[in-house]
Amino acid sequence: MTSGTTQPQAPRSAFLRSATVVAVAMAIMNVAAYGFTLIGSRRLMPEQFGAITALLGLLLIGNVASLGLQAAGARQLATHTGDGSAALADAMLRAGRRSALGLTVVCLVLTPLFMWLLHIDSVVAILLLAPTLGGLTLMGSQLGILQGSHRWTELAAVYFSTGIGRLVLGGGALLIHPSLDWAMAGLALGAAVPALLGQFFLRGSSGSTSQQVKDVLRESVHGTHTLLAFFALANADVLFARALLDEKDSGYYAAGLIIAKACLFLPQFVIVLVFPSLANSPGDTVRLRRAILAVAGLGVCAVVGTLILPGIVVEVIGGKEKYAPLGPYTWLFAVAGSAYAVLQLVVYAAIAQQEKRAALGIWIGLVVLAVAAGIVLGTDTATGLNGAKVLAAMTSTCALLLSAGLATGLHRQASDTP
Repeated sequence: MTSGTTQPQAPRSAFLRSATVVAVAMAIMNVAAYGFTLIGSRRLMPEQFGAITALLGLLLIGNVASLGLQAAGARQLATHTGDGSAALADAMLRAGRRSALGLTVVCLVLTPLFMWLLHIDSVVAILLLAPTLGGLTLMGSQLGILQGSHRWTELAAVYFSTGIGRLVLGGGALLIHPSLDWAMAGLALGAAVPALLGQFFLRGSSGSTSQQVKDVLRESVHGTHTLLAFFALANADVLFARALLDEKDSGYYAAGLIIAKACLFLPQFVIVLVFPSLANSPGDTVRLRRAILAVAGLGVCAVVGTLILPGIVVEVIGGKEKYAPLGPYTWLFAVAGSAYAVLQLVVYAAIAQQEKRAALGIWIGLVVLAVAAGIVLGTDTATGLNGAKVLAAMTSTCALLLSAGLATGLHRQASDTP
């Protein structure tokens, strides 16, 4: 009787342990990334901090390729049956090396353009973008293999090393010599740490064919495009705020986005854990609904926290002296970030199910949001802090409507599949 009761609980307890390990590792990674930014804001002059922030923005855009490789690798391994897993893993590693080399070359070629566009005089700092992005891209292919193979402890170790590498090497470089060049050198070295660790975990993979590599690259392009559309939508509101609100209110909105981004990345571990299962069971709408409920539940907790402790939230994001008027409205940004977290999960479900129309839907949503923001804010229908509140509400609505539309499309696709 006892053994019969314990047996079904074993997979659940193992999953909970895996979820805890991955969640803690990803939380440390995000906190460490914030720690590097904090050190930079304290050690660098405002002009240099603005430059490093711009370069981090370029890395964020370029890292979409890494996420596309990870999604493609995880999906292919999760759905692979029979022998040949080692050959498939080798194909993913080779695809990662090719992508890393290509992006590195592109970054080097575009160095003069980046210097002109970002008004950065340091050639060294711009050149160091290339190896940094190369390391992150290599890591993406490795994460895909570990994720698709359910090797959660090793996956967590790579995530952990990503944050620690950035904080210790990037932040350490700033503490030793506070300059843009040293900061980028530290970031480049930090990006090499998880790539080297991932290569150690995946040593021995071999036997792939050129066709397998091409298949991985082809699928990663589709995933990259879909994720690029999502990140463009998720980061467009700050541009709308900058363009359509005055400087003070756009500053309030930028501070509120710190809350939104925290709520967006808070449930990211749920997506990492559930993605292989979604890929392996594309018609399992019950599993998707449970994942959505988990992400939404974490979002509700975040919203309740901002409602109960608005003063502490304001103190964390910048201090009451500067952002006290934002206090009663911090929950709006928690709602917006949580809505985008749900959308991110549905986007990954679309990638897992190889839904080709998801990117188009997101681009259309971005256009609609831009038009709506232009009409409401550009015509002074909502101004001042009210404008910031309305923009946050519009982004939440857009994200939730897209989530519902994409999820409905996935359900129909699964129903139509014989």
